[in-house]
Amino acid sequence: MNDKDVIVVGVDGTASGDAALHWACEEAARLGSSLTVVTAWFANPALVSNYAHRGTEELLHVTEDQAATTQRAAVDRVRGDRSEVEVSAQVVSGAPGEVLVRSARDARLLVVGSRGVGALRAAVLGSTSRYCATHAPCPVVVVPGPQSEDDPPA
Repeated sequence: MNDKDVIVVGVDGTASGDAALHWACEEAARLGSSLTVVTAWFANPALVSNYAHRGTEELLHVTEDQAATTQRAAVDRVRGDRSEVEVSAQVVSGAPGEVLVRSARDARLLVVGSRGVGALRAAVLGSTSRYCATHAPCPVVVVPGPQSEDDPPA
């Protein structure tokens, strides 16, 4: 399988990330592609506080091991019966948008969740999805998250 047969998906342990992972698994199965699951974490949150916005501050205070555990839990929770999809994982230190764009440099597709804030949640892209949509070297799919945490992935 060459690099262009890979779908990259950003996962952060949120319902929005789960929706993106679910969509990416289904698309990888449909296309016969492999899936690279990418989770970003910050090695030094004090240096990147400008990336924090309401609802993501807790993501700035995790260790690499915690990020990997969050990623594995999301894959176990969402992958379901798509065992035919080859999955690899990357846990990378850095700003999420930059990490995802770099990880997708040779990918067929980059998939991210949409995480708007507050009442505009359904209509507004989150900062990471906006960054990916404007900087990625490949097509980007922004998957809307559930309207509430109780809703199933899209």
